[in-house]
Amino acid sequence: MGLAASQARFLAITARKMNCEFQSMQIAQEKLSVTRDLQKAAQDYQNSLSQTKLIWDTDDDQYDLSYNVMMTPSILNEYDPYLITDTLGRVLLSDPMFDAAVDAGIIYENGTPKGKLDVAGNGTGIVYMGNYSVETDTEGNEVKLKNESKVDGSRNAFLYQLGQKNQIDGAMADKIMELGEDGYTRSGIGGKIYDKSTSNAMKPSAFIKYMKDTTWEEAGKKYDQALNIPEGVNKTDKIYNVKLGSIADIGDYQQTTVNMANGYAIVKDGQTLSKDAADELTVGDLLSGKYSVITKNATDISEVYEKVLSPIASVLGYNAAVSDFRGLNVDTESDMALDIAYEFTKVNSSTTSVNDTDISNLCNKATAQNNVISGGNGTAAFSLTNMVKSFLTNFALAIDGYDSEYNVDKTSVKKSKYVTDDPSYYFLLKNDAAITDTTMLNADFYNMLYNQIVTNGAISDKSLRDLYTNDTSMLQNALKNGNLFVSSLHNDGYFYQGPYTASGHVAEIPDEDAIARAELEYTITKAKLNTKEEGLEIQMKNLDMEISSLTTEFDTVKNLISKNVEKVFTMFST
Repeated sequence: MGLAASQARFLAITARKMNCEFQSMQIAQEKLSVTRDLQKAAQDYQNSLSQTKLIWDTDDDQYDLSYNVMMTPSILNEYDPYLITDTLGRVLLSDPMFDAAVDAGIIYENGTPKGKLDVAGNGTGIVYMGNYSVETDTEGNEVKLKNESKVDGSRNAFLYQLGQKNQIDGAMADKIMELGEDGYTRSGIGGKIYDKSTSNAMKPSAFIKYMKDTTWEEAGKKYDQALNIPEGVNKTDKIYNVKLGSIADIGDYQQTTVNMANGYAIVKDGQTLSKDAADELTVGDLLSGKYSVITKNATDISEVYEKVLSPIASVLGYNAAVSDFRGLNVDTESDMALDIAYEFTKVNSSTTSVNDTDISNLCNKATAQNNVISGGNGTAAFSLTNMVKSFLTNFALAIDGYDSEYNVDKTSVKKSKYVTDDPSYYFLLKNDAAITDTTMLNADFYNMLYNQIVTNGAISDKSLRDLYTNDTSMLQNALKNGNLFVSSLHNDGYFYQGPYTASGHVAEIPDEDAIARAELEYTITKAKLNTKEEGLEIQMKNLDMEISSLTTEFDTVKNLISKNVEKVFTMFST
């Protein structure tokens, strides 16, 4: 190869080698960048593991915390508003609610309350109710208008304006107004607190006592209108009275078992009860004593058994209408469980035959079993107490599942484990003293909201209202960071402001959804970066091989040039 050609080749190799080395440096930088991205993705994922969210916790379920959950009347908040407030106690309202309060004359546009007189005219700063007015329309018909209630700063004005802005159903607003003074409460400003819990949890001892002692009057002592008292029932009657002595279609009630020819009698501890005493029996009485049914006309004892079971199950809520849940019937799940308990307890009407006609002996044998004892000469007996215990145990089995520790053995009390014998079990019982009227529940909610707005004012910054009422994550962050607080009703009838943890419903838990999303994002990012890194590794190896080859060729051409130069000098030196 000529000297000129060797030099040209040398320059080409040098340029290529320098380019490869430059590319190698670029790839090394990219690999460093990939490593940093991997570290950042790993750190972000690690940080996400500590992400939390606020939830609204009820006895039955958990819900993501939101403005609507706290500020919309429902069973979730037990029809009490849980107010979101700032450091000055001003209430956070959605734009429509804020506008309704301004248009009703409750607050100024800057959120400051106007401070009207109260319903009694005492000047306490709590606004009065307001009234309807009646005018004549263009056709001469009298129309009940809300002219006085539109802007006068009253509770009714607030309801009217809420209805105009679709924040409350107009029909419901009208129903609340029509309650008059009965529908206005001073809840939240020291007024009476109404019991709104739909159910109470009671251990067996308390449950039995409640079933025995509670009258309609006792249950309604907190709020009489809450009681759906059946027609013909007095307030002093026992709620859980089963009136067993009045079941005429199973035969005449017998005052004594002596020379009993037909019908039936109820026996306690060997003594026959009078019909009046039998009519006074409650479910609680049956559970706390040893009661039996005895008959000498047992041709269809299974039918008699079911006719006695039916009123007992009914007062406990079996077959109740959805609008009239009572006893153990507090929701659709318990309603189904009562149906199952009734069918399984009814099976116990099967008989065990014995050669005995003595009433006392038959009752004693019935007390030891959960089914019917059939004696001689048409006699038969079964335990009312065991019937109720079996029904309640079958109910618990239906609620808890059939891997439960409880059981009912038809022929043996000793082999049975009744739920009533477990002192730690809780019966969930319909709260007979709670407000159940939907109109009154809503009235109390809006009364409390109204009273707090009038007392403390509202947040006027529209941007903050939009941010916190529409963006759940921003609302939760503000609560967690202490920028906003929760004001809730306390036992003394006043609202108090505190951190979200003090509300009794709001809790902070790991945000599993966010963590799962972060994990998925990290997995995808890691896979992409790993693929990119593998590609860079291949490119780096190819360049290394090329640089190695170019280095070898570089050295060869360099030596060739040196030899050519040496030959030229040798030739001219001679």
